[in-house]
Amino acid sequence: MKNLNIYIIGLLLLVTITQLKGQDPQFSQFYSSPLNLSPSLAGADEFSRIIANYRNQWANLPEAYKTYSFSFDHFISDYKSGIGVMVLRDQEGGVYNTTTVGLAYSYVIEVNHNIKVRPGLQATYYNRSVQYSNLDFADELSRGSSSSIEIPKNEQVNHYDFAFSLLTYTDNYWIGATGDHLLALNKQFANDPTYPSLKVMLYGGGRFKLYENVRSRTDKFISVSFLYKNQAGFNQVDIGANYEKEPFRIGIWFRGIPAFGQTADLNAVVLLVGYTFKDILINYSYDISTSRLLASTGGAHEVSIAYRLDFGKNKRKYKMGAVPCPYF
Repeated sequence: MKNLNIYIIGLLLLVTITQLKGQDPQFSQFYSSPLNLSPSLAGADEFSRIIANYRNQWANLPEAYKTYSFSFDHFISDYKSGIGVMVLRDQEGGVYNTTTVGLAYSYVIEVNHNIKVRPGLQATYYNRSVQYSNLDFADELSRGSSSSIEIPKNEQVNHYDFAFSLLTYTDNYWIGATGDHLLALNKQFANDPTYPSLKVMLYGGGRFKLYENVRSRTDKFISVSFLYKNQAGFNQVDIGANYEKEPFRIGIWFRGIPAFGQTADLNAVVLLVGYTFKDILINYSYDISTSRLLASTGGAHEVSIAYRLDFGKNKRKYKMGAVPCPYF
């Protein structure tokens, strides 16, 4: 069984490396990784934030897909500007690895008292490597010796890229768009003729306070959000809602809804629970795969942790930076 799992991993990763390099890693909790979603979300909270994200996809297959992300963002109220830095590490079975470092900037334009527009720009450095020597091939498993297949040499490339976004929002609604890989001038690898694929994302939603009686001192909210992505010929829609009653959150999401008549690469129902302890917010979600092919892979686990920092800013002035996306 162990050898079978290794073979499955090698096959899936080989297919991924040769055919799907154009697609970026993704989080089911896309709103919990704001700088990965949009540079316009740099400094988009009432507090400065340190955020860590972890995703383990296909958990029953050892070391199949793991993604780590770390970010810090802050809103400078005197300059109506948000700044942020993000580091992301994507590991595909120890074979195909990507490390990303990005610097984000956003600026708030007040259209009127209710509507604000927020353009954003992100400069990104990529390090990509592929370790073909870590793959196990079928004849190795059957013969118990080294493979007779000529294994390509390990490769590593570095390149720079840019992303631009535009976000508009009110006290209750938000909608925006991001274009990523705008400077796709470098091939992904020497033996790969493709370039990083342009990624277009459209996202939005609303956050609404629920009716409550006067005796209750706890605010209750419903947050509804969607994300549409197009990259390398694939269209995908994620949509869902969270119910928030501090300090708890629960949610249900649908990730990978087919769009424009296409079947998305992975369909899943995502269940989420969250808890807030003082200035620390924790979300955990589990992807329940709806694909028969992937039913035995164990779904995906995802954890997001945010630490909010209050630097004593005037909250009424600082509120200008807040975007009503799901509470995180």
